[in-house]
Amino acid sequence: MMIVPSGKPKIWDKAPEAGAVPAREAYMGTFHRLARAYAEQFAGSAGYLILSPKYGFLQPNDLVAGPYDVRFTKKGTTSATIDLKTLQYQWGKVAPSSKETVILLGGVKYGPLCRSIMGETVRIEEPLVGRGGIGFMQQALKKAVETNQPLTNRRD
Repeated sequence: MMIVPSGKPKIWDKAPEAGAVPAREAYMGTFHRLARAYAEQFAGSAGYLILSPKYGFLQPNDLVAGPYDVRFTKKGTTSATIDLKTLQYQWGKVAPSSKETVILLGGVKYGPLCRSIMGETVRIEEPLVGRGGIGFMQQALKKAVETNQPLTNRRD
């Protein structure tokens, strides 16, 4: 299973009249689009979830009602985001088998947040952490998709 962060730019920034859309169409930022393309190419039958600070874990076809501007912080959840208890509940409903690795396609702030949601027994790989800033992470995602070579925890 892969986890893709949602991102700030959303379809309603360009098309305010869009109404409710599937989560896979709601988030328009470059990082999200590259991470989603990577997940769609490499997640296989395990699939992927989008992690939203407002809604929590979303399946790609789950509807997102409209615009919002809420972000997780380096400390995780805040009073403006979905709460940790709800995230843990959601995770319990969608969690893969305990033997399956979760691949987190986000920056450094997502690892601690996901560990607090998923617990220490879930194996989480973070192939983008340590690659540098967002531009380097985007380059790595783009190259992986173009060459059909999945990222590893090594710095490819």
